[in-house]
Amino acid sequence: MYSNITEQIARFGTSIVSSANEIRNILIKAVESEPKTIKEIERYLLQTVFKNITELMIFLTEENDIKIVVAINEITTDLNLAFKIFKNPPDLVLLQRYIYGNDVSYYYEPMREEIEDIETEKSKTGEAVDFNTVVCAALEDGFKHAYKENNAWWAIRLSQEAREKLKYLAIYEKAPVAHISHYAEIDRIEPYKDTGKYILFLKNKKTVKPIKLGTGKKGEAPQAPRYTTLEKLLNADSISELWS
Repeated sequence: MYSNITEQIARFGTSIVSSANEIRNILIKAVESEPKTIKEIERYLLQTVFKNITELMIFLTEENDIKIVVAINEITTDLNLAFKIFKNPPDLVLLQRYIYGNDVSYYYEPMREEIEDIETEKSKTGEAVDFNTVVCAALEDGFKHAYKENNAWWAIRLSQEAREKLKYLAIYEKAPVAHISHYAEIDRIEPYKDTGKYILFLKNKKTVKPIKLGTGKKGEAPQAPRYTTLEKLLNADSISELWS
């Protein structure tokens, strides 16, 4: 029994560092008990460099960081401290239950919501959609205070995949400006207070020729963070080109 979630996370974090072999053996045993799964994996292996299932499992458990998801009803300072033992902090899913009389309601903040448009495009084309740049919308005061004066941008929800891939941040200045003309390299990403979100510290701030709204269609102007590549940012004539 654990007295709280932070103790359990710390114990788990210690165990996964030294238990890649055990995890691999469990996976292999599970696969071997399912003939249908074995056939599906063997068909997949023909398209890869792996000679057999064991080689694939070694790659998955030893050459890739294990991804962790924590579902919890409250994000605290202790929880963020516990996450510091991980090279890449786990993804957080906030799930809260509210009861009023006989009525029960749930509040849920989904994981990876911020890259949903990337995943949607991937499902349409069947191809991986790369990104290394996040575009955030800003009002004049926030742009001045955070980006210009503090070389940072904060309170962004980022999945582990996004934290691993992001290299740049660009700012979409909301109306009446309504364009993108500033971007910067991301120096580092850290948890932002006890919010389950992140703060991006910036360096090497630069400008580009203003990228304005093109089609004017709903959804073109970013409200929540949107994802693209630096190459698209440097070559785009309109904002719609960043999402295509």
